[in-house]
Amino acid sequence: MTKILIVSHQFLPHQSPRTTRWKMIYDELNNRGHEVMILTGTPQVEKKENIIYVGNKNPEGVVENLRKGSNKSHSSSLLNFGFRLLKLTYRFLYKTFSWPDYSMFWLISILRNKKNLNLDYDYIISVSLPFSSHVAAYIVNKKNKKKWIMDIGDPFLLKKNARENNHLIYFFLNKYFETKFYSLAYKILFTHKESLDTHSSYFKIDEKKLIVGKPISTFDEEVHELTLSYDYSSRPLILGYFGVLTKGVRSSKNALNYLEEFEYFNFKWFTNPDSIIEITKHMRNGQNHQFLNMVPRSEALKIMATSAHCLLSIGNKNSSQLPSKVVEYISTGKPVIHFAEIDNDPVIEISARYPNLLVVSRNLDKQDFIRKLNDLINNIDKFSSMEFLEEYSPKTLVNQLDFI
Repeated sequence: MTKILIVSHQFLPHQSPRTTRWKMIYDELNNRGHEVMILTGTPQVEKKENIIYVGNKNPEGVVENLRKGSNKSHSSSLLNFGFRLLKLTYRFLYKTFSWPDYSMFWLISILRNKKNLNLDYDYIISVSLPFSSHVAAYIVNKKNKKKWIMDIGDPFLLKKNARENNHLIYFFLNKYFETKFYSLAYKILFTHKESLDTHSSYFKIDEKKLIVGKPISTFDEEVHELTLSYDYSSRPLILGYFGVLTKGVRSSKNALNYLEEFEYFNFKWFTNPDSIIEITKHMRNGQNHQFLNMVPRSEALKIMATSAHCLLSIGNKNSSQLPSKVVEYISTGKPVIHFAEIDNDPVIEISARYPNLLVVSRNLDKQDFIRKLNDLINNIDKFSSMEFLEEYSPKTLVNQLDFI
């Protein structure tokens, strides 16, 4: 039995692609008889012996409360203005001076409590984003010096847009620690090969350390049956989007400019308030758009299967980032339309293996798009769950970690 410590600032009940990924890996490791502990900055509803929460009532929650307050409509216009001003001021100060990212105060808690943690493990795994998880693992493991595995979701230093901190102030500090951590790590996982190659070249990482640890998902037979029983002949044709849009990383602008040329599309957006603001700036006809609250993954998969003809994915502006929702979408067997923003979008390579995934760009001829979309819907029964699980199951990823 191997003792494994997973360090992840975000974990359940927080909902994000990273928490979903590592909850599935956590379950797979436990099922194989390993002793797994989680060190997290996410408060737990129920106290569990193997989930260690370290944190305090810190300013991280202030941003979220201000965001919620600024997006609500208050009876007083002065109150509306006050919320927005406070949010902008806080974000400016936080973005300007925090290091390495928004989880800076969690690291302070880790430093305060490290002597009391008494953690016993054979391997330590750190999960980003945020990069703070790697810093926390470094702090915890500095004395123990056990084998360290890093899971890299999105870039840190090499992120071109929506950077995690102020590069004018922290560029060299970012580079120093990211380089240092890669030199100390035993293994490093990247979600796709282009990200691996980019980081390996820039940071001169030893090739023996590198693993392509792809996004993972599960296959739900009930969800797939719901997908197959959906009435695809009904109109209007509904496109469902599940997730958020991040400024500088992922925008609805080009996708809507292209897709709203077709009158028979309606849109259902399961997203957050900030993303709704971004979408409304670019949409042409508000009557064709429905905005709904984000839902937990357990509910989202069934809603994906029953609420839309096709699932909409919008590509990132950086080829080092792979939107994990694409793999979740594919797992349902639903037709998936992925709008690529760049020529070397990593999803293009995935689409060659899955008949329910169509990659679209703004340069695609409209008639060609219609033909391909019809083929996508008509071949809804061609999806192979066995093929999918061989590539994207938690079991496949865990098999790559050689401590198993």
